[in-house]
Amino acid sequence: MVELCYESIQWSPYVSPDPPDLVSQIGAAAAAGFPLVGIDIWSVAAHLADGGQLADLTAALRDHDVRCGELQALVVSDDEEATIDSARQIIDAALVLQPRFVMSGAASALDDATVANFARAGRMVNDAGFRLGIEFLPTLALDTIAKTRQLIDQTGIDAGVVVDSWHFCHGPDDWADLEALPCDEIAFVQFDDHPALLSDDLTHEMIHRRVFPGEGVLPLRRFVDTLRAKGFDGIVGVEIISEPLRALGHREFARRAHDTAAPFWR
Repeated sequence: MVELCYESIQWSPYVSPDPPDLVSQIGAAAAAGFPLVGIDIWSVAAHLADGGQLADLTAALRDHDVRCGELQALVVSDDEEATIDSARQIIDAALVLQPRFVMSGAASALDDATVANFARAGRMVNDAGFRLGIEFLPTLALDTIAKTRQLIDQTGIDAGVVVDSWHFCHGPDDWADLEALPCDEIAFVQFDDHPALLSDDLTHEMIHRRVFPGEGVLPLRRFVDTLRAKGFDGIVGVEIISEPLRALGHREFARRAHDTAAPFWR
């Protein structure tokens, strides 16, 4: 059965100058009906810097009867030291939060150094007891389903593909590529919508202008039907990143994120 996952990245210090605390977000996600919460490492770092502890987050998950669906992101690049530092940081958090997946992506060209760093960091995460979900983005070198599958095959790590509706619809893949992706190679799905593009700056569009499912122009019904046809019934992270929608506050945002996404997956 599909399980919807609230994504804290909307309020992360990575994109938001004044994020609400993670404990409050976990409560808001649970109140909105999400059984899972996706937590980003930048929000974790801010929580710890403010004097909080990881135990606060596990207590909030337990008290609200929700689980950690995924922890993002293990950032892999051609810089070995930075990649391993990222792996250590995310493993420390994962050992406490116990996510179903650790999400990762490639922040540099897919050269020999980046692939080698992916293999080493991925094995570290696997050895700690966690499976990776590797995300492709149209703004990066790792921009297609095929490249993601090839990277997993090259490195031999225990990982699956993260399929985000935004990245798929704005990238070079077509529907045949999505249809050809075996269901058992999907780690989880991320779900979001977008209005008509205002510029060619996909990075700006991606982190500032997403909208709730059904309120944009992406072919989400076809996206869902394609995944359902192959038997997908896993985690769906509702990942709306939007500067205007932060004006709603995190509680109303969580409610609307759940209520707009859920009808697509029933």
